[in-house]
Amino acid sequence: MKTAAHLAEYGATVAAAWCLRRAGLAPSQALGRAVGRAAFALGMSRPVALANLERRLGLGDPSERRRVAREAYASMGQTMAELAYTPALALPELDAMYTFEGLGEIEAVRAAGKGVVCLSAHFGNWEWMAAALARKGFPVTVLVGTQTNPYVDRLLNGVRVGAGVGILRIQDVRGAARVLRGRGVVALLGDQDGDRWGTFVPFFGEEASTHNIAEMLARLGNAEIAFGVDLRTGPRTHLVRVGMLPAQDPALPPAQAAARVLAEYNRRLEAEIRAHPGQWLWMHRRWKSKAFHRISGADRARAEAGEIFFDMDAQTWRETAGGAPLKPEGWR
Repeated sequence: MKTAAHLAEYGATVAAAWCLRRAGLAPSQALGRAVGRAAFALGMSRPVALANLERRLGLGDPSERRRVAREAYASMGQTMAELAYTPALALPELDAMYTFEGLGEIEAVRAAGKGVVCLSAHFGNWEWMAAALARKGFPVTVLVGTQTNPYVDRLLNGVRVGAGVGILRIQDVRGAARVLRGRGVVALLGDQDGDRWGTFVPFFGEEASTHNIAEMLARLGNAEIAFGVDLRTGPRTHLVRVGMLPAQDPALPPAQAAARVLAEYNRRLEAEIRAHPGQWLWMHRRWKSKAFHRISGADRARAEAGEIFFDMDAQTWRETAGGAPLKPEGWR
């Protein structure tokens, strides 16, 4: 039954993609935006998106929250429609669509013999961003998860490879390190919840579990870490802003040094989101995991009661009264 359901989903996906490619880019974009707005109207993750906009952006006006959320859903729908349309896109068209800021920083790192881990986000059209960078001559390999439907999974990755982008599973740490040691660019999205084992650093003023795979890959592949996002500036125009994140400070303990790099990633991403809130994925439960989820016993109760807190800069727990450092039960 599962195979039959997967095949039916795959068939529907192929048929929808074929229709989009026959319709042309502009109608595909319009349909994608309409589907995104319909998903918002139907309430798909809508409470999460609206709560995030109220708490993180401080949008007290309900109508303004709904407007920004609706735009975010439309942007997401447009990105998915554009991805489906990609095989019908003459790749040189991307050259005309894209302008770049900061590519010289990545070129300098590669010229010095190192690879680059590019931390991006679900912002604008992150799929086309990778293809546009590949068109500029950067050997881009994207780390991807695995879709539950294996047929759709192969279809999506085939579209990416056809656009000139290399693919590795996110678990393939050795493969990614090899790419980096060959002065390649490994791109991944770092803006989703990193569960309780992520690195807790500030994002919109709150502790947010941030995936630390980029930092790990940079160490294993002797690479540097960059920040990059795709800003949609029009139906056929995009601006990619990239720049190197600061290198880890060897004078700091490893956890603290890594946290400062990831905190800077979050800071730059937050600035882009505040400037263009309708282009980010507000419907994700980004702040779900908390540092106290990694501790247990009486110390967890103390953390939930506010008697101890996690110092994100020092990457250590402290007593709220007096600030003395401590190691709670279960923390590692």
